[in-house]
Amino acid sequence: MNIKKSKGKLEVRFKNTTTHFVNALRRIMVGEIPVSAIEEVYIKDNNSVLQDEILAHRLGFIPIEGEGTLKLNVKGPQIVNSDSFETTEGDVKATNKNVPVVELLNKQSIDLTAKTSIGLGKDHAKWQSAIVGYEYKNPKEIVLRIESCSALTEEDILKKSLEILKNKSDEFKAEISKYKSL
Repeated sequence: MNIKKSKGKLEVRFKNTTTHFVNALRRIMVGEIPVSAIEEVYIKDNNSVLQDEILAHRLGFIPIEGEGTLKLNVKGPQIVNSDSFETTEGDVKATNKNVPVVELLNKQSIDLTAKTSIGLGKDHAKWQSAIVGYEYKNPKEIVLRIESCSALTEEDILKKSLEILKNKSDEFKAEISKYKSL
């Protein structure tokens, strides 16, 4: 396994392995690594161009670290970014401060509270830890490309996916061993 890090991406080159193994890692990275995201949004005031449902949906895709409650109380004119949130409860923050939320014009405002929770990408895309794909370089080499879309680093995503795959393998071996005596 050869690992190459570039700006915001991780490239892992596997030699002499199967597509089954690489695809299992990819599926775990996309759907089974727990990450935090905004889950509940309570909107007190929103007269921006975004409807309440669209605003709440958009907030769910901001990379968040930790669990707790965030407050957003802003007035236009300004461009509202993920750094506009204030933490009101718990240890929670947006890990990328430059995610645009909405542009507020004069006399427009947003006042809301958002609660975060930890979930899995297989339950909703807002909890997806990474964007992952793989490519056949030749019959003996497969390249896996990982780009985080969560608060986790690409290296952490790779490590966690390997741990999860190992645990699944151990559980499978334990189950299979029950039937060997039959």
